[in-house]
This record gives sequence, structure tokens and C-alpha cells, in this order.
Amino acid sequence: MARLVIKHAVGGRTFVDSDANQQVRFEIKKLDMGTTLIIAHLPEGLDKDVAELLKWKQELNIFIFEVLYDGREQKTWFYTGDGDIQYNETERILRLGSSREIRYLPSNYLM
Repeated sequence: MARLVIKHAVGGRTFVDSDANQQVRFEIKKLDMGTTLIIAHLPEGLDKDVAELLKWKQELNIFIFEVLYDGREQKTWFYTGDGDIQYNETERILRLGSSREIRYLPSNYLM
């Protein structure tokens, strides 16, 4: 199962981690012109984290971690600096638009 992590790019604070909170669900949709929409369904109790996340919405790192068929971990980093970020407080749905992504294998960078 894939993992979603949303962090502050500068300070490194983690706002959302689907491994730490198993109630976080998410989906990824490829849109026109190479853009991506990440839709996170958040459980109750993350109001303070979401409020803080929205303050720093131009400085977020969004990562998706996936285990490949051969057991290696693949990491995808999504750039949100020029993306659209919206939060529906009633439904607790966070929508994160990304214009660019980088997919890589962290094991390729181990020394």
C-alpha cells in the first residue's frame, strides 16, 4: 500500500502521514497538460495540522512512497509551489495540485 507524506519544505515539519494515521486515505489523478491532483481524505482531529499546512501551502513537499514488485521503494516528489491547494473543511478533503513531479528510487542514492 502506498504512503502519503505532506511536509513543510523549509522546516521539515510533517503535517500529514498516512502511515502515522491509518485513517488518512488518498488518491492520485492525472489531469490535462501533465498536472496531477492529489486528493487526501482526512479524519477528524487534524484541524490544527491542516490550518498550519494551509499557512505554508506554497512551501510544501508532497511525497508518495510505493513498494515496487521487487521490494524496492519508489518515491515520488510533487512540486506544489505553483499548484492549487484547496481544503473543504466540511468534508475534510484536501486537494493538492502539482505541475511537476520527480520519481526516483532512494536506494540509488545510498552511499
